Parts: sequence; structure tokens; C-alpha cells
Amino acid sequence: MIVSLRRPDADAFETLLTLSHEQHDHEALPFDRTPVAATFNTLLSQPERGDVFLIDVEHEGETETIGFLVVAYSFSVENGGSVGVIDQFFIQQRWRRQGVGSQVIPHVEARAKEKECVAVILEVNIGNKGARLFYEQFDYQPRRQHCIMTKRL
Repeated sequence: MIVSLRRPDADAFETLLTLSHEQHDHEALPFDRTPVAATFNTLLSQPERGDVFLIDVEHEGETETIGFLVVAYSFSVENGGSVGVIDQFFIQQRWRRQGVGSQVIPHVEARAKEKECVAVILEVNIGNKGARLFYEQFDYQPRRQHCIMTKRL
């Protein structure tokens, strides 16, 4: 199995939206296509703000798009410089626990280094022990006594 990342072109944009809808359904979140599409378009047209990648798997001579990844770039005084924030990381259910994510994370970290990031930050649902253990095997550490808070403007 060969895993690769690619930036979606116009022909793959609908696939990206379909995968995003699947992710929202999986996480029991509402999906509003118009703002999601606008946000993806912003990132794709302004790569300094972040990267959007489709995740492809080549298996038994066939290539299939099975997920997507969004990394936003920011700055952190606490971390001492630029950081990559994994905002979205989705792999279709039938491809999970098959080593796809383990091949994607090194690509993300290499890209973050190319962008001169000093750290990669991500968010995991506190109840998702499997995801926490997955990221910990790549040396991601939970921040004790912290929670992420959001206010929509």
C-alpha cells in the first residue's frame, strides 16, 4: 500500500467536499456546504495560511482517495515561532487502523519543517483514547490542565 498526499485541483474539489461531509457526519456535526467550500477555497488560494491535502492510497493497482488533511499555519510565543495546526484529519472508516495515518503524519511534519514551523499542534477529543495513543506514538504530548475554548464571531 502506497499513501500519498496531493493538493486538490478543480476536478477533485467535489471529492474534498464529500469527504468533509463524511467527517462532519462521523463527528455528528452539522455540515453547511457553502461556508465549508469557501474556507477550502481560501486555503487553496492562499497557501501561506495553510495546506489542504487529499490522501490517496494505491492498493492492488488501484488508486483511491480515502481522506483529507488541513494544516493551518500560525505563530506561537509559547512554542517559540511558527506552528502548524492540524485542523482536520479524516480517513474513511474502512481505511483506519491500516497504517495510513502512520504514513501521513511524517509527511505533515516534513511539510511543517519546510514552512519553518517549530511545532505541530492538534486537537483530540478527550474521550478518543485510540486517537490519543496514535498521536503519542509520534511523540505528541497532551497539555495537562488545558482545554480548547472557542467563540464564533
